[in-house]
Amino acid sequence: MDKDISRRTFLKTAIGTGIGLYGLSYLRKFHKTQESLKKFKESGLKRGTVVVHGSNSTGGRDEAEVLRDMTAGALAALGGMEKLVSRGDSVVIKPNISWNRAPEFAANTNPHLVAALAGLCLDAGASRVRVMDHPCSSNPKPSYKISGIEDAARRSGAEIAYIDHSRFRELPVPGGKALKSWAFNDAFVLEDEVDVLINVPVAKHHSTSRLTMALKNVLGMVGWDRGRLHKNIHPKIADLNRVVKVDLTVLDAYRVLKRHGPTGGRLDDVDNSVEGARRIVVSTDPVAVDSYGATLFGMRGEDVGFIREAHEAGIGEIDYRLRGLEEITV
Repeated sequence: MDKDISRRTFLKTAIGTGIGLYGLSYLRKFHKTQESLKKFKESGLKRGTVVVHGSNSTGGRDEAEVLRDMTAGALAALGGMEKLVSRGDSVVIKPNISWNRAPEFAANTNPHLVAALAGLCLDAGASRVRVMDHPCSSNPKPSYKISGIEDAARRSGAEIAYIDHSRFRELPVPGGKALKSWAFNDAFVLEDEVDVLINVPVAKHHSTSRLTMALKNVLGMVGWDRGRLHKNIHPKIADLNRVVKVDLTVLDAYRVLKRHGPTGGRLDDVDNSVEGARRIVVSTDPVAVDSYGATLFGMRGEDVGFIREAHEAGIGEIDYRLRGLEEITV
């Protein structure tokens, strides 16, 4: 009897010691990871939202020139890219490159917008600008090519980068409502990988989340089975945005996919009118950007679950007018 008690005591002590050592090891690893995570870049950019409208009168400019002028106008209104990007910075631009669709179908971010942003970053002194996404296909190359983003980015001087699947790491989600942890890619979340992170989504309808814009575009920065995120998707989108530190959000609404998103594929579903599209929305606040973007679909930010959840989580302001709204036409 005494031998049995003694053996049980020994096992409990050994197990407890093992758990304690594992816990200490995990905590050390956790704190080390937390210390290396990217923080928001300090910048002199204005905190409001800028909406740039493209006019019907292009003055003989082609689409690339129009979007270059719209992007330059937007950043100038916020204070200038040099207020965000410092000399020597490493910049990651994250468009939506999810689908094998040409630009006119508005399923991916407009390639000319991506190129314009890359050029402004390089002009501001960035030492490196990478353009990257985690497309839905297992082979990202067709999406990069067919979207036009690969060629446009390279012409601007940016690098095309593909997701390294060996560099996903599980990170805790502080205060997560639906997620306690998830796998994030190092290229977007580590401070020694990226100084400035620019999120460049396209405004489109989505069959599960109603809309996909800035906040949902963060799904292209994560790994594991992303299909699991689509169940109870709205708080999960907000949770992912608790971890990723986006410095600038630029919503591509030059063409807007109004129906049959996110894949699209029919020109009849795309709005490219001056009244309903032909604009870009720029802010350091992704919630404000998405809240304004919702109005392009006849909604308010409060009508869309993930925008409301992100606002309640303290990620941004749902009233996009609160910190100032400036609208200009280029």
